[in-house]
Amino acid sequence: MKDERFIVTYRIEADTYEDAKSIAWAVQVEQTIEFPYEFVTDLYIKNTITGRLESLEPMAPDSAYATVGVMPNVVIDASRYYLARISYHVDTTALETTQFLNVVFGNSSLQPHIWVVDIELCPTLFDVFKGPRFGLHGIRRLVETPTRPMIQAVIKPMGTPNEELARMCAAYTRGGVDVIKDDHGITNQSFSQFKDRVRRCAAAVREMNEAHGKHALYAANVSGDGTDVLERAYFAKEAGATALMVATGLVGSGWLHKLATDEKLRLPIIHHPAYSGGFVSPGVSGIADYLQLGFLPRLFGADMMVFVSYGGRFTFTQEQCKRIAAYIKHPVGLVKAGCPAPGGGVTDARLTELVELYGNNTMFLVGGDMFRRGPDLESNMAYFVNRLEELSQLKQ
Repeated sequence: MKDERFIVTYRIEADTYEDAKSIAWAVQVEQTIEFPYEFVTDLYIKNTITGRLESLEPMAPDSAYATVGVMPNVVIDASRYYLARISYHVDTTALETTQFLNVVFGNSSLQPHIWVVDIELCPTLFDVFKGPRFGLHGIRRLVETPTRPMIQAVIKPMGTPNEELARMCAAYTRGGVDVIKDDHGITNQSFSQFKDRVRRCAAAVREMNEAHGKHALYAANVSGDGTDVLERAYFAKEAGATALMVATGLVGSGWLHKLATDEKLRLPIIHHPAYSGGFVSPGVSGIADYLQLGFLPRLFGADMMVFVSYGGRFTFTQEQCKRIAAYIKHPVGLVKAGCPAPGGGVTDARLTELVELYGNNTMFLVGGDMFRRGPDLESNMAYFVNRLEELSQLKQ
């Protein structure tokens, strides 16, 4: 047993400092022993296992945490908010992804007026959760795109025959795409059975890579029920897929960590945010979007993190998106930088603005606008690649 503790910062809304302290105390107990503290007689449980309040301070009006979980253009009354830094002994996590998250925000997620806004890890957790296998720079090496912003394409819509999805993959590859992924809604339906789709799409990308000197990756969506996740991942690799995609909001973060650390797989992983909105969207409690969509999937092993960009059909702000991207890339321990993959509202008309905000170390997920230019996906992709090449020169 190592005597290490990690710290979670909670933003608490309360009428007074004493009320905030009472809420923090409830979190300390709820997230660990979940037992009446006054009945505990074991000193080890009282002093080590139970969460420990390290600090409780009023939140400054200009705090970076003031906008977490708040609707755009809404300003909260900072005098009602407090920042509680609570530490937990590393052994409470069982050194497992699932239990770690349970300690961070298990039952307390069911209480109002509490937001998880930061996490500080201890050395042992960095040893367990090593982050991406490839990371931002590893992906650049795989696709042989050293400097410009990368581009990610998606095969869709749901209901499209597998033969046509494979043709899309071939066209994208000829056009110079970096990464192609299954749409997150296409799994193993009768009209798009997983094994047939992955065989066809992987073969199409491989053939076009070889014929045209390209280096595109094809990411198969392996989200599924229970052990189907791992079985699909093994099949995908055997069939020639060169990357995987998983939505932890649907399958759980433990499966992401399993895929990332499985030495039989050793494939780049895309994390998709589907079903995560309830954690991060404005409300009375939740987990900060830059943690849920950025830092945590990166920590658990995702190489590329898809998140919704501002200015499209989603309500995320420019500030939110910039911070999510920063948490995906910024230095933390020995964890490799991840690759931000903003999508939703990534259009030709907005590309200059988006590259200016996110920078060159980004992988832009272009969806609907790839199709709006017309039916020639190869030409459309080549256009976007050229645009990003030009914009990357301006950004340097």
